[in-house]
Amino acid sequence: MRRFAALLALVVTTLAALPATPLPAQRPPRLEITVAVASALSEGPAIVSDGLLSDPKTREHLRNGFPARIHYTLELWRKGGVLVGDDRSGIAEWDVLVNYDPTAKRYNMIRRSSDDQVRENFGGFATTTSAELELAKPFKTSLHPTRSGRYYYNLTVEVQTLAESDLDATLQWLRGPTAPGRTNNPLTVVTSGLGTLFSRVLGGGKTRYEQPSEVFRVP
Repeated sequence: MRRFAALLALVVTTLAALPATPLPAQRPPRLEITVAVASALSEGPAIVSDGLLSDPKTREHLRNGFPARIHYTLELWRKGGVLVGDDRSGIAEWDVLVNYDPTAKRYNMIRRSSDDQVRENFGGFATTTSAELELAKPFKTSLHPTRSGRYYYNLTVEVQTLAESDLDATLQWLRGPTAPGRTNNPLTVVTSGLGTLFSRVLGGGKTRYEQPSEVFRVP
């Protein structure tokens, strides 16, 4: 019951903090996959993703202390023939994590691979717009064909705010530095069914975008 009461109080507090003034118009996201055909057998494409934090609800959640997770899935497909379907030749996944530090008044952003082996700290940004400008810079991936054929890439991006794990982590932070199990990372995963419920009440969830590349030939 104490946990339920704490979650309910968090919901009420967050809803009360939402501004009454209209939010800026949403800028439509843009995804691009650029393939250098001449070097396609040795290097992957450049990925550009812009406008992924422009949704007013996402920005409001960030300002109220709820992290955002942007999950990228890039698939490489080899085109099949008339009787044979397309064959997936490889996959690469990575995340960009964004959270707001109210003390420093900065948006922190990092990039990491799905196995957490690659990590890039972008540093802090004064606004989500400036964070997006950094995120919009081309990101080179290592996924590429290894033999001749006709190929294409397919990029899927999911933007998620206020996952149930993030809600639990936020509650740990609200309890203060002496709380049991407190972590230095507000994006720590702690599963909770109640968190899912209140995530939906606050309007959190996943937004999915998808973009295929043009078909290209590797000799």
